[in-house]
Amino acid sequence: MSIKLPRTPPRATPRVGSKKPRALPPQLSEPAYERGGLRNALVEEGRKMFEENGASELSLRALARRLGVSEAAPSRHFTGKEELLAAIASSGFKELAEQRVKISAMNLDALARAREMMLSYVRYAELHAGLFDLMTGPRLLQEFFRGDVEAVSNVSYSYFSDSIFELALESGWAKGQLQYLSHAAWSMEHGVAALILAGRTPRTDSGLDKQQMIELSIDLFLSAVVAGPKRFKGPSVSHEA
Repeated sequence: MSIKLPRTPPRATPRVGSKKPRALPPQLSEPAYERGGLRNALVEEGRKMFEENGASELSLRALARRLGVSEAAPSRHFTGKEELLAAIASSGFKELAEQRVKISAMNLDALARAREMMLSYVRYAELHAGLFDLMTGPRLLQEFFRGDVEAVSNVSYSYFSDSIFELALESGWAKGQLQYLSHAAWSMEHGVAALILAGRTPRTDSGLDKQQMIELSIDLFLSAVVAGPKRFKGPSVSHEA
């Protein structure tokens, strides 16, 4: 008994004059990114957009268009603009931390190291005014500041504070006073940076050289640290050893 094989269906032939298949929209022809590469690209390009136009013009959709990916692609990495801004701020703290790591590795004495740490903070603020405002201002929601942003900012701060601790211990300050001194130093460098970015210092009628003003402010503070606790006449702080 012979078994009949099913007949192979004839191939469809295109009709004369039929339209060619439509090409995929450009946003669906996404560039290939290695694992984690798209997130990094989103942060890098998002930072450029932020520095060009500020937070108001930044959106995940606009960012997707600039990168040539689908509008849904950024949402696989960020829940919304606030989380993206947190990642952008984190990239700034990472850069600042990298600067401070390099300073820490330099062959500098304690005073020169602390001085360079403070000067580098002001320089970074001047070079990245918009980003610095995002990093240190109230724009970020606390829920997004906690986590990666806080962790990397702590790394940056630890290198800075260690330089102040080293100088203070050499100058006779007690361990219980170190955190007060590092916070005072932080207030000094940030205050100078914030006033410069706000256009409030140096005063336009002063004729002062801005860089000389920055260096004098930091040098005065560090001179007080070097003078030691015996010369300090301010409110008492813990002298716990």
